[in-house]
Order: sequence, then C-alpha cells, then structure tokens
Amino acid sequence: FSTLSHAQQGPHRIIWEINSKDTAVHSSIFRQINNVLAEAPDTRIEVVFHGNAIQVVTADSSLHLDKLNRDMQRGVSFAVCNNSMKRLRVDPSRIVPGVTVVPVAILELVKKQEQGWTYIKAGN
Repeated sequence: FSTLSHAQQGPHRIIWEINSKDTAVHSSIFRQINNVLAEAPDTRIEVVFHGNAIQVVTADSSLHLDKLNRDMQRGVSFAVCNNSMKRLRVDPSRIVPGVTVVPVAILELVKKQEQGWTYIKAGN
C-alpha cells in the first residue's frame, strides 16, 4: 500500500496562440476559456492574437466583443501582435480597450513558456 503525494502548485498558467481567421476557431477559444475557468477558476490565461486572428480584438470588426469584455473581467489577458497590426494596417486605436499590444507575438509566447506557462495552439 503506497500513498502518492503531490507538491502544492499555484494556479495553472495557460497561454493560447491564435492566428486563424476561422470564426469557428474564434468561438472555440472562448468556449475553452469558459471550460477551464469553470473547473479551475484561479487559472491565469493569456490569449495572443496574430496574423488574421487580430480581427477578434479589433473593436469595429470583432464578433466577440461581449465575450472579450466578459473574460477580461474574469482576469483573462488578451494580447495582439504589433507586427501583425502593422502588416494588416490596423491602427492601434481600433484595438478593443484592455487588450495589450505586444511587439512580436511569437516572442510573447516564448517568454511565457520560459516562465513556465503551458502553451496551447488554438485551432482544429
């Protein structure tokens, strides 16, 4: 008979990457966030948008403003890639308030992973 002991861990830390323009993928990320927070409400989550996915955090074209705002109120961080904004000619004033602009999406993902965050690629 043996007993397993588990080290006490702090809250989970998850960083999601999303670069798809597929609206089904966009909807899926919000469902997944909700599922994680329902099971583990103290989980720290950041979602990094780059490429064509930046439309999700562009105030005048996002289909998910209500979900973005709800999740930000729940402590979820959203970030958008400045390089993608430049390439797609999206002015920073169009980004949903509360979304952080990071210089390079991939570098943001790497930094979080180096800090021990779990990386997940959104998509199919």
